[in-house]
Amino acid sequence: MAYLSSISAVNLTIAASTVLVLSLSVTLFRRYWKLRHIPGPFLASCTDLWAAIRVWRGQYYHDMLTEWHAKYGPVVRAGPNRVSFADPDTIPEIYGTSLIYPKSDSYRPMEVLAKGDAVQSIITIRDEKRVTGIKRHIAGGFSQTQWLKQEDQMDTTISALLNQLRKKPAGMVIPLRNWLGFWSFDTLTSLAFSKSRGYLQAGVDIDSVFPSAAGRFGYWRKWALAPQLESLLLKNWFMQRAQTTSTPIAQLAIERVQDRTAKEKNATGRDLLARYLAASQAAPDVIGPKDVIALTITTIHAGSETTAVIASMALSMVLGSKNTEFFRKLEKEILDAELPVGENGAIAFKDVEHLPYLDAVVRETLRWSINPNMNSRTVNTPGGATICNTFIPEGADVMVSSHDIKNCTWMFGPDASVYNPERWIRVDEQKRRDMERSAMGFSWGRRVCMGQHLARIQMKKLLASLITAFEIEPVRVGETGKWDGNTIAFELEVKLTPRKA
Repeated sequence: MAYLSSISAVNLTIAASTVLVLSLSVTLFRRYWKLRHIPGPFLASCTDLWAAIRVWRGQYYHDMLTEWHAKYGPVVRAGPNRVSFADPDTIPEIYGTSLIYPKSDSYRPMEVLAKGDAVQSIITIRDEKRVTGIKRHIAGGFSQTQWLKQEDQMDTTISALLNQLRKKPAGMVIPLRNWLGFWSFDTLTSLAFSKSRGYLQAGVDIDSVFPSAAGRFGYWRKWALAPQLESLLLKNWFMQRAQTTSTPIAQLAIERVQDRTAKEKNATGRDLLARYLAASQAAPDVIGPKDVIALTITTIHAGSETTAVIASMALSMVLGSKNTEFFRKLEKEILDAELPVGENGAIAFKDVEHLPYLDAVVRETLRWSINPNMNSRTVNTPGGATICNTFIPEGADVMVSSHDIKNCTWMFGPDASVYNPERWIRVDEQKRRDMERSAMGFSWGRRVCMGQHLARIQMKKLLASLITAFEIEPVRVGETGKWDGNTIAFELEVKLTPRKA
């Protein structure tokens, strides 16, 4: 009897193993078969873990895509359920407004925890109807006209930056990128809460917020290929209960929201938090208390980090050009314009908005500062869709390879692989619009970055104010030829000499 029982147990084990192997084989086959007509690495067609492991070992998915496109062509199967395109013409097809493809699950790791609870932001929400509802109530607060009502607050932080830099000893090498980070975070907290956090005054990262902001994007890059695994390992019930602290900016946002709501029954004021609270009071079923916190966190995190990096990179790249050629042309345009300087040292946006070389520098830097994170969307058209003459089945994820788009010669010219602001000056307006769409500096289409107007205002005011106030001598500037987490690595160490009045 015992012998028969052991045989039955063995048979049962064999049967179970056979079923498991067959189920796995069928799953893998179905995964492969769905996009079998699109070329790409075989292992990538079977599992995202292959590429994810390479990312965890320090590689960039963005570099893998460039490698695969060079080998397989402009349309590549980049995962079991993902297709990458290297053609600028696919941008309106994937990110446009006529066919609305929602963001894919790759955005799930961007969801943050606030006191143990997952909080979705406007960036991570994948329900397009909900995004539309939220934007309907807050988009007006992100217009250029609305931001310019707070220009005096921007001037205050620019003035604080200039004053701190004037205090530096003559000939001192200044890590200007750090100071522009302080300026950017102080500006965003001032615009959000009508009170800066005080980074410029302290001259240090008082909250360790810079690693937190940059780390958020780095975390996304690390887990974008394995969102289900990230959720299982790091956002399960036990991990969320164990999460007792929030990021510094999340905690700051929570405190400011609680303080404001305790003092004011109805939202008043002109700052960003007042606009969010007013929208929540007008449509509480669309924008709840958690949404107010999430929107505030996202605006400060994404806005300050992006603006600081782009402004720093712009100076680094023009100063790092051959014989500082680009910087000298930018400097000449700004000084020749004899821009009125406010009492606080800041330049008004109306005086720099249409300076052509300054505008070209901002545009080229946005093109150059591609983010290596994924930007995939999920095709939700019943029966699938045809993109770039390639059939994509319903439910598949699609994206563009940002690096390949940036280096597209028929869009950006034969020198597409080098930094050159003048490409934006030598073309007509239609070509400039096509180039800006392809650069995707603020994404494009329905999910275009809501803070783009603020970023342009800040960058143009800052660059003009700095160049008007100081002679800038490069010490260590330009690209280092590597990646720095979420952007191309660059240096910005300079010597500053105050200009004579």
